[in-house]
Amino acid sequence: MSYLVLARKWRPKIFEDLAGQEPITRILTNAVSQGKISHAYIFSGPRGVGKTSTARILAKALNCKEGPTASPCGKCDSCRGITEGSSIDVFEIDGASNNSVDDIRDLRERVKYAPSGGKYKVYIIDEVHMLSTSAFNALLKTLEEPPTHVIFVLATTEMKKIPATVLSRCQHMPFRRIAAGVIKARLRHIADTEGINISSHALGLVAKAADGSMRDSLTILDQISSFTDEISEEHVQNLLGLTDFGMLSKASRALITGNRVDLLEIIDNLAEQGADLRTFVRELAQFFRDLLIASVVKRPSDVLDLSDEELTAVMELVAASSEDQLTLMLSEVMKAEADVRNSSLPRMALEMALIRASFLSSLKPVKEIIENLDRLTGNLTTQTSLQETDTVLPTAETVSSPTAPAVKDTVRKGSRLFSPNPETAADIPYEEEIAAPPAPNVDDNPDSEDDTAEDIPETARISEAEDISAVWKKVIETIDAPLASKLEHTHIELQGTDLRIILNGGHAVFRDTISKNLKAIEQRISEHAGRKIGVTITVQQKKAAKKKDLKEKALEEPLVKEALELFEGRIVDVIPIEDAGTKGNGGDHV
Repeated sequence: MSYLVLARKWRPKIFEDLAGQEPITRILTNAVSQGKISHAYIFSGPRGVGKTSTARILAKALNCKEGPTASPCGKCDSCRGITEGSSIDVFEIDGASNNSVDDIRDLRERVKYAPSGGKYKVYIIDEVHMLSTSAFNALLKTLEEPPTHVIFVLATTEMKKIPATVLSRCQHMPFRRIAAGVIKARLRHIADTEGINISSHALGLVAKAADGSMRDSLTILDQISSFTDEISEEHVQNLLGLTDFGMLSKASRALITGNRVDLLEIIDNLAEQGADLRTFVRELAQFFRDLLIASVVKRPSDVLDLSDEELTAVMELVAASSEDQLTLMLSEVMKAEADVRNSSLPRMALEMALIRASFLSSLKPVKEIIENLDRLTGNLTTQTSLQETDTVLPTAETVSSPTAPAVKDTVRKGSRLFSPNPETAADIPYEEEIAAPPAPNVDDNPDSEDDTAEDIPETARISEAEDISAVWKKVIETIDAPLASKLEHTHIELQGTDLRIILNGGHAVFRDTISKNLKAIEQRISEHAGRKIGVTITVQQKKAAKKKDLKEKALEEPLVKEALELFEGRIVDVIPIEDAGTKGNGGDHV
């Protein structure tokens, strides 16, 4: 007898043999046991995951001599005929070559006849998405109301090509890719049974190379077993053109550190060895994916299928990078995979793509840059505040008429007394608290309506109807520049005889400086207004802006647009600069 390949020899024969498809196995087993068999099924999923094998097992379960049963015997004539493909009641139709209306018409004529030996006639249409539109339409009526002895099983790898009218008439069973761990366990069982000597690491490489397909893994194992009696990890790498872990680790470290010389040497060595550069860049993308996962999850060993040595090397690379950097590099390597795959000069495309990705090593996260700027701005603001503490604000006598008396007041520690005579102010100790006699109260002198207003000359008075904003503007013009620049960022609100100075958002950092000069400001505005006006300070918290609005505002900035176009980038996140009262900057921008 001719040799039977492993993929056919170890094809599942009962539901328990199906690996990695437990939900579908349970549904079909219960349906057979309870007698709730649907007239039509759609099995969809990637290649080699058991769609056609499951359809055959279902046919055995329905036509077994002891059935319908969820555990077909596999020994009766019906079971053996289905396994060998000679059963006259089970029809396997290739949808790619029988996709015309005439083929479907012939099928419609044959379904009318009763089964010859079993209880059901089972039609398995493989690659059903290859049927033409007219063929699908011709099948609709039969698919919706077939004879009671007919079961349809439609298998496809491209579910999106199945018309909705067909899908609505069938029960859908979505097959999924088989996990690498499940494939590895199954291969170990088969290798031990067949007497194939293969290491555990080599089996892991075979399982990864299969990409979720059990049939592909058996085909690879069959091929490698013909190469040598004792299969090692190196043999699998050489036969499949895979890159060893050390080379991937070295290339990743060169990218993370920006070592472009090592990158070019690695690519040169791969080219001299005749390695497939397309395979290399695809594995490099998978390696960066593992690095990113290791940087995010708490226990990478539970998620990544790596040995202890490999996991140690991965964690060292993670410690030398950040999540932002790994995310950007993974994106660039994935772009490189597409460039290399479609390029007529794959080596040149790979070199340029990896060199471009290596420049990301010098970039810093936006959040870190903002924090550094906030720290520098905070230091600068602190120094400026200390310098402004010694600033002497001119009093009313220096800007008003000579007849206006000097107003004395109490000065807090850390500030100087505002005196019309700079020499007098200079003689006052800086840390000493000096108390001045309180200003005369209106209640103490009933014959006087407003002592302050009477002392102010007529030339300094303005009418009550004049806008308070004009008065405030004049006050700012007569104040020294350091304090005036801060008062320009405030808002004012007049309530009776009290003027509120309102600080919004980041401008709250100016509160201490303005408070130290509040009495002098009050005196100055009273002189210009021609009446006694009290001054208070209020800080209003700025309402947090929505991320969506901030992103739209950032996209309107010309510099941002130019940067996005230059680097083909996108805005991932917009972080508003925090209030100056906590971070040390006075801006309201993002």
